[in-house]
Amino acid sequence: MACVTLVLGAGASRGVTYAHLGNFPSPLDKDFFDLLQRLQPHEKDREAVQFVLEEASRLPAEFRSSMERTFYTLHLRAYLRRKFLDTSDKSEEIKVVRCFEHAIEALLRASHGKLKCDHHEKLVRCLKPSDAVISFNYDLVVERALRPVAEEKGIPFGGHIYGFDVGTSDGHRAPKILKLHGSSNWRLDEGGFSTGRSWKDFDRRPGYLRHTGTGTQFPIFLPFWDKNIEKGPWLDLWRMAYLQLRRSDVLLIWGYSLPPTDVKARELFAISVRDSGRGVKLCVIDLASSTRQRWRDLSGISFLGSRTAP
Repeated sequence: MACVTLVLGAGASRGVTYAHLGNFPSPLDKDFFDLLQRLQPHEKDREAVQFVLEEASRLPAEFRSSMERTFYTLHLRAYLRRKFLDTSDKSEEIKVVRCFEHAIEALLRASHGKLKCDHHEKLVRCLKPSDAVISFNYDLVVERALRPVAEEKGIPFGGHIYGFDVGTSDGHRAPKILKLHGSSNWRLDEGGFSTGRSWKDFDRRPGYLRHTGTGTQFPIFLPFWDKNIEKGPWLDLWRMAYLQLRRSDVLLIWGYSLPPTDVKARELFAISVRDSGRGVKLCVIDLASSTRQRWRDLSGISFLGSRTAP
């Protein structure tokens, strides 16, 4: 039976079935600052949101159409300043990371809250335990979609959902969710990633935790100028994705554009497909022809077609 991997990007979270219920669509790179200006942030997020908006306003106007470009520039500027001054003080870099992280979490909380997407649930229900979801999203849309499926099968929530607890038998009963850029409900310490313990946690709170860690202790990868996936538990996570992609026969891509700036993600797919030795069939759910072309350009891809909606 064919092994399927569902790949989710920001476009999938924008396309949730409850998008019409609120004022805040899930943010995309191109409209991040437009949405952030409309947000009335929680008191705990207000200072960070104001910092991000003020720093973005000091850059040329074209930067405000790309959150990734703006963050990349501000973070790289802080990094280079530290190098030029020959100092070990990373406080400026840490502030940029922390404030952007808070701003992102604030928008995701406003966009998704505790709602569940029927589109995601239908897709997850079609997956076998040997299949997987590879997500580049920080939000909890796919977890909330998996919950009713897992509860029907008596599968508890825990690290095995994400592939952390490899020795747990429950990890073989449901498709894994491999979140390569991290997740809003994770914590990262010296022991690796950790997460909540019960599906009921999703009833009590949206799950966007306003993490206050520093540097590599952050449980999410913002669009850094160089993602250090080779360090700490990130390598184990990306290695699991590599092994999953190697055995995949079908890739279903929803809303992930394979951006040229995300070089390591692109190479993950290219290396995995090449190393499988048999190629992979592909279906892309995306409106942009440029996205479909980028996926076509990966060697070993057999393009099945594209869709404008799930």
